[in-house]
Amino acid sequence: MNQLPDFIKQVNRSVYKYRYSVCTLVTRKQEYLEMLTSFTEAGFTPDICEYLIVDNSEVNQMDAYEGINSFLQKASGEYIILCHQDIVLINKNSKQLLDEQIAQMDARDPKWGVLGNAGGANRLYKRMAIKIAYPGNVIDTQGTVPQEVGCIDENFMLVKNSANLALSGDIGGYHLYGFDLCMVANHLGYTAWVIDFLLMHKSEGDVNQSYHDILKRVKAKYTYFMRGRYVNTTIARFYLSGSKIKNILFHSRVFRRIVKTAEEIRWKLRN
Repeated sequence: MNQLPDFIKQVNRSVYKYRYSVCTLVTRKQEYLEMLTSFTEAGFTPDICEYLIVDNSEVNQMDAYEGINSFLQKASGEYIILCHQDIVLINKNSKQLLDEQIAQMDARDPKWGVLGNAGGANRLYKRMAIKIAYPGNVIDTQGTVPQEVGCIDENFMLVKNSANLALSGDIGGYHLYGFDLCMVANHLGYTAWVIDFLLMHKSEGDVNQSYHDILKRVKAKYTYFMRGRYVNTTIARFYLSGSKIKNILFHSRVFRRIVKTAEEIRWKLRN
């Protein structure tokens, strides 16, 4: 009587084919090959890693947001490395070092979702956590690591595949996707950390007009998203806000009556 039909399939926890998926948007193939060589020589060999690219070298096929979402959907690795083509691993045992950092973070904060080598905490005092090398034997070290942050620099980001993260579909472009990824992770119950994983980044980034345009979109999106609002489910009605005072005020019967009346008037005026 309780036998299920044969076409029913049991869903099990994911089993990953690779330890790492290394994912890169490529515009300069020679530079990417230098990055690739540094990875394989540092222990990220094809038997434990897959290498995925979006080839933008001749035509722009995907921007960063679309490309990274494709990586996050298709990666078969337990951990997904999202990195620039202009980084180089400078330690021959980098794979072992990264494994150790992941193990330490699993013990420290099992709900981590994103790791990186540079980022900013959600405060103004001593807000930066950075450990990156640049050409000319320059090492930029700021703050202490590991450090929980609210934003990760995009030169190197490691994502836990099981966290099921994604980028916003309404921003686009090539900037601030590290911030967006950390915001999504936080919303889903995961944290972001800067860890001790030194590599060389050949550039310090480019703050151009495109960056400022995307910053406006990001600020507008998240300002609207984090607004106070009434929520109506099929069972409950409640108000959400980051302000305790507003939560108390807007939950009161009198204030709900005022808001409802105002909404009714606006509705009738529009219709």
